[in-house]
Amino acid sequence: MKKWSTKIGMSGLLVAALALALTTAQGGGLGTDTAHAAAVSGVKSKSLAAVYAQIQTQNASKVVALVNKERKDAGLKPLMVHTNLTKMAKTKAIDMFKTGYFSHTSPNYGSPFDMMDSSNITYLYAGENIGKGQRSAEEVVKDWMDSPGHKANILNPKYKLIGVGYYNGYWVQEFIGK
Repeated sequence: MKKWSTKIGMSGLLVAALALALTTAQGGGLGTDTAHAAAVSGVKSKSLAAVYAQIQTQNASKVVALVNKERKDAGLKPLMVHTNLTKMAKTKAIDMFKTGYFSHTSPNYGSPFDMMDSSNITYLYAGENIGKGQRSAEEVVKDWMDSPGHKANILNPKYKLIGVGYYNGYWVQEFIGK
């Protein structure tokens, strides 16, 4: 196995993001040759883990913005980001990827409501949207808006808070109303 630096620059971020998008779409992982190219190509330093975290955060933030645009267009108030709901959504996305399932019910955590309860998240109303394989925030939100059940969650006026998680092609939205 080749050794490579764990530091990359901004241009390396672009290379790593492109490699992640291509290999995720093909069902593979980020190889050492690609990671090495990303690591040696930049000037400012950033770890590969930080690159992944930034990509995941940007995807989640974009989903929130797109969902709030859909809500505004429907005459609804925007959803506010809930920190613990966001952590839970990311945990669910990671769980689906690592455990190899695609379902609202996790073999490790149970239902979304079980996860909320175990995360000490209180709610009167709650829902979840999941997606797999979409290559962008725009694509996953479009798919959800084209599905009556997912669209109903996005446009539910009882929901006031949102948490979004993204991990390697798995998308999770959690909604609650109090």
